[in-house]
Amino acid sequence: MKKLILMAVCFMVLGGCTSGRIKDGEVKREGILTAIQMSTWMYGTHILSDDTGKPLTALSGQEINFDEYEGQKVEVRGTLKDGYPVDSGPEYLEVQSIKAMKN
Repeated sequence: MKKLILMAVCFMVLGGCTSGRIKDGEVKREGILTAIQMSTWMYGTHILSDDTGKPLTALSGQEINFDEYEGQKVEVRGTLKDGYPVDSGPEYLEVQSIKAMKN
């Protein structure tokens, strides 16, 4: 029984993971993309949120057109910015690539 419970916990932790380290500081994050309207923190142009709307990661990217993906579930890859989070905000990711996820 203990093995079954341990396996179930491992599945929930690994299966529910929406983030991960790719290579040499590059990370991957998934969530619903929206533009930041108002926030207690003052960084990023867009945000990744979970299905309930909870902010997960603030985003910015020089070469990325986030507007094409607003309201969609996306996967982003990039590097975390040093010195964040601040002001009770989320982590801050400089995005190098983005792609829409299938629902």
